[in-house]
Amino acid sequence: MLFRSDAPVAALGKLDLAALELARVALILPSIVVIPVSARSIDGEGLVRVEAKAVESYRAGTLRELNIVGRAPVPLEGAPETEFVIFRGGEGLRDQVAVVVGKPDFSQPVTVRLHSACLTGDLFGSLKCDCGDQLRHTARHMAENGGGILLYLDQEGRGNGLSNKMRAYKLQAGGFDTYDADEVLGFDHDQRGFDFAAMMLKQLGVTRVQVMTNNPIKIAALETAGLEVGADKRILGRLNDHNVRYLASKRDRAGHFIEMDAAPALVAAVKEM
Repeated sequence: MLFRSDAPVAALGKLDLAALELARVALILPSIVVIPVSARSIDGEGLVRVEAKAVESYRAGTLRELNIVGRAPVPLEGAPETEFVIFRGGEGLRDQVAVVVGKPDFSQPVTVRLHSACLTGDLFGSLKCDCGDQLRHTARHMAENGGGILLYLDQEGRGNGLSNKMRAYKLQAGGFDTYDADEVLGFDHDQRGFDFAAMMLKQLGVTRVQVMTNNPIKIAALETAGLEVGADKRILGRLNDHNVRYLASKRDRAGHFIEMDAAPALVAAVKEM
């Protein structure tokens, strides 16, 4: 049978959900053909066999493999006293980066931000999102306010990967909002996980945090992982004609703490960075 991952979750069987999770982990477009076969028909056919329970437990199991593999000082513009700490492990053995800005006091709640990689916004200054502004504002804020830790996470496109992000952008150009575009491609609103981010903080010796975020999911994930979240701080970028619908969608459909009326007042401050 042909299985499409945009079918209602309630209508999917256990093997269907396992196939969908496998596609998500592999960062491929989740349109899958599921064919029931017997154990006998698999034998001798050269097929790779994976138990559904192994797929279901994969993400949690990768947390045990997360380790620091390198670290070095990397002075940044606006934050010259900065160290990059590289972790390897997790899904796909990707490298994850903890950017330690200044000298945070670990005996007090440490200012942290969980920032998912955004090639278009962080590097090229895309106007479709506020990611680049958030990244640079965070580093500057930490440098000027006692230090902190910025986790730069390899979770492009809300965990869907760069190629699927471009597919979603094309749909957005045709009128879909950011979440509808992901749904058309077969994804949930947010495919990211932040349990490994909490593990990174713990390995650095952090137990209490104050989070720079607009996303309630990140706050809940750190609390669930056992970290004490003492406070959270809003962090907004510049509002423009290209990202206003994106920001409004995050506020209205995903519960992000974004005050659209306050955004224009931040433009001047962001330009000074």
